[in-house]
Amino acid sequence: MKLPTFLYDKLILILVLLITSGLGGFITYAFGSSALISIIVSSIYLFGGLAILLYEFFTRRAYYNRVFSTLDSLDKKYYISEIIEPSPFADGQILEGALRIACKSMNDEVAAERVANREYREYIELWVHEIKTPISAAMLICENKSYADVTLELAKVERLVEQVLFYARSNSVEKDYIIKQINLKKLIGDLLKKNAANLMANRIKVELPVDGEVFSDSKWLTFIIQQLLDNAIKYGAKTVSFIFKDDILTIKDDGIGILPQDLPRVFERGFSGENGRSIAKSTGMGLYLCKVLCEKLGLKITVKSENDTEISITFPQNPYVTLM
Repeated sequence: MKLPTFLYDKLILILVLLITSGLGGFITYAFGSSALISIIVSSIYLFGGLAILLYEFFTRRAYYNRVFSTLDSLDKKYYISEIIEPSPFADGQILEGALRIACKSMNDEVAAERVANREYREYIELWVHEIKTPISAAMLICENKSYADVTLELAKVERLVEQVLFYARSNSVEKDYIIKQINLKKLIGDLLKKNAANLMANRIKVELPVDGEVFSDSKWLTFIIQQLLDNAIKYGAKTVSFIFKDDILTIKDDGIGILPQDLPRVFERGFSGENGRSIAKSTGMGLYLCKVLCEKLGLKITVKSENDTEISITFPQNPYVTLM
């Protein structure tokens, strides 16, 4: 609160104070008092009123400064009504009451939204688990009867369903993770076995990384690498290389790549880029989920695309990873 603003707000009161002070001096002079006494009476009345205004200004300014200081220190600012100190003036107390009612209403809305989101996520997770059973059964039947093309399509459906599940869980990674030492070559080898039919169908050569140990959650890391492998296949790669050096895993492919103007936005949700829209009909969710999950797991993911596309994941050097 600034003094000019406060005085402007009290302009009518100040005008009344000046008028009544002048009238008081005039009346005392009219009833026979000397001019000096009239001026003294008017000045006492005037300065008394101004002193009250200044006291009110400094009291209010100190109070509102404390309120805004408390507000700035809060991460969740809608809790201000719970910890705000009582106002020393009446209209401030009325404002506090209105603020408490408004914040309570918002807190109730936030709680309701959280419940709805949790129920939605639980439903999605249940739905995914339910639908994966018939998909797995259909894949088994097709494999036994050598329906190779149908098996590949079912595998794509299964991965898309899995993507939905991981998206639903992406805001609560900290409730479903185990950070431990992982043999990266073994994890990628197991993943490639799962994708063997798709890789052979697209005649893709894969180069495995050298042996290396990293600290992460195997389930979430497998999902991240699966998304990157899917992208390489989708965008026409014929060679995919996994390179591990200095705690950095680089997935390199010789597909059509990413246009320079699209590089800054590849990790945005729903952004598919020019190649994604015209060639692969991408949803733009794969790299977004990779970015979100890497941040949750304390990993760093970067991308560059010149002659080849290279996506790098930097791992922490110790198991004590701070999850967000």
